[in-house]
Amino acid sequence: PSHQESAAAPPRSMGSGRDKRKKAAKRSGKDGSGPSGDAKTSAKTDKNAAKLERRTAKAAADDDIDALLANIRLMDSKLKEVEVQEDCPKPGPRCNCSFTPTLAQKPAEVILFGGECVDATGKTQTFGDLFRYDVGRNKWTKVVSPNSPPPRSAHQAVAHGGYLYVFGGEFTSPNQEKFHHYRDLWRLDLEEHAWENLTPKVGPSARSGHRMVTHPKGKSLLLFGGFYDTGDDIRYYNDVWELNLEAMTWKCGFGGDVAGGASSLEGPSPRSASHVSASNDSLWVYGGYRKFAGDGEGDDGDVEKGSTHSDLWRMDLKSWRWEKQKKAGMAPGPRAGATSATHGAKKRHVLFGGVVDHEIRKGEVIISEFFNDAYSMSLDNGRWYPVCLYADKGSKPEAPREGTGREEAERVARGEVVNENFNVRDATVRAAIKIQAHYRGYAVRKAYRLYRIGGQVSELLYSPGSGEAAPKTAPRPRGRMNAALAVRGNAMYLFGGAIEIGDVEVSLDDVWALELSARPKWRKIAEYSPEVAERVHGEAVESSDDEEEGEEDKERAHEMEFRARKTVEGKE
Repeated sequence: PSHQESAAAPPRSMGSGRDKRKKAAKRSGKDGSGPSGDAKTSAKTDKNAAKLERRTAKAAADDDIDALLANIRLMDSKLKEVEVQEDCPKPGPRCNCSFTPTLAQKPAEVILFGGECVDATGKTQTFGDLFRYDVGRNKWTKVVSPNSPPPRSAHQAVAHGGYLYVFGGEFTSPNQEKFHHYRDLWRLDLEEHAWENLTPKVGPSARSGHRMVTHPKGKSLLLFGGFYDTGDDIRYYNDVWELNLEAMTWKCGFGGDVAGGASSLEGPSPRSASHVSASNDSLWVYGGYRKFAGDGEGDDGDVEKGSTHSDLWRMDLKSWRWEKQKKAGMAPGPRAGATSATHGAKKRHVLFGGVVDHEIRKGEVIISEFFNDAYSMSLDNGRWYPVCLYADKGSKPEAPREGTGREEAERVARGEVVNENFNVRDATVRAAIKIQAHYRGYAVRKAYRLYRIGGQVSELLYSPGSGEAAPKTAPRPRGRMNAALAVRGNAMYLFGGAIEIGDVEVSLDDVWALELSARPKWRKIAEYSPEVAERVHGEAVESSDDEEEGEEDKERAHEMEFRARKTVEGKE
């Protein structure tokens, strides 16, 4: 949960490089930023204090993790038999769910389980539902079973034989104030839809953001890394565990120190949200994310800092020894919230999406770049290749752009271009850019000499736009983080994920397929639902948790736009 996967950037689930607690603190005003604007009257202050007190009391009730989980168990105990709902609507918007291809040839299915979503009110919902997706017929089937695992996100699921195995994950309270990490192991019979809790006494500690794959020899599962964060205690892991599927016992092959892994040994540093695949006698680990406590020095000494990795490691599964690999080919740059899946037919691992933050003008403006490119890594030698897309017959391949992210972010900040994959988080800056996109040149520059934006004279409006139309490109999903990916045959299926619009996280529910043929191309299978489309394409989406500050930002933005328009009209 959660990117990144963007170290000092927007809050991202640490299962994928996102810090939920920082985002919750920002919305509630606990990050120390406080209200902005002129001094308020004492009556208004008292009213706001009373409102805050009521909101705090309600939030405390919402964040009682023990009570929430007990209620879920009570509801589950009332279910006595399996309910199968065929040809049901697709799952609701979410990210950080598992999306697991089954091994059966027909029907060609992918199992979606769990995940999380920040709804329109700013509350986090954690899911425990399960869907079977028939990719050939484009049909969803919802399965509700007794004795199922409690809701979770940032867990891992692997299909083996006729079963689905699920380990770990986390449950998040609605206000993202409390977190519960699981260390349980579950098995689902894919024919009978019966769940079993098989948690042994010895095994990996509670965690989220870990990775789990099938051992190449097919008789066990391998688990790597992850994190544990309750708010008071933060741990990252680099241990490797093997689950024997016959004896149902865990064995630790590397690390295993409950305080965060064996950092003194040669191997990847402790991390979550890495990209893991196994082939032949090798376990491959690429990238990941880790958060560090502040150093206590300077104005931001107490601020937690994150690190996004882009290193590649290979473990020899015969000796259980790690070897760091040299970067070969065209690898993706560091990013949070990317997801990946193994394309077994071509012995490669395919990575998609993610997010990175660009600090413009010495950090005054932060613009988040959401990626919609894809890369593949050979499981024979670790060499990276960009996935070049083809629009239609006879078209030239379209490769991912390299090294242009910051330049594009600066153009977005100046109002020269509008790019849906770049998000500006500050409300007043967004207002300025919006006006700059509509009104160019002398009239706007003169209008903005009349007043200030955010306490400083804005420099955003002193650069006229290029007016260039975006080039026609091959169809592809919108850039996003924490999407669900699964490969069936020679196609990679994508469901959901999350974007940020302003300071608001919006979960998605569209479905795409990437044809992994000699001429790769994306195919849209399902559009956004109307509710998601409204949030994605709406004129203004602001955080609802800080009502007063959000309303003031909106009013100030509307007033600035109105005054700019009046000034322009007066010059025409």
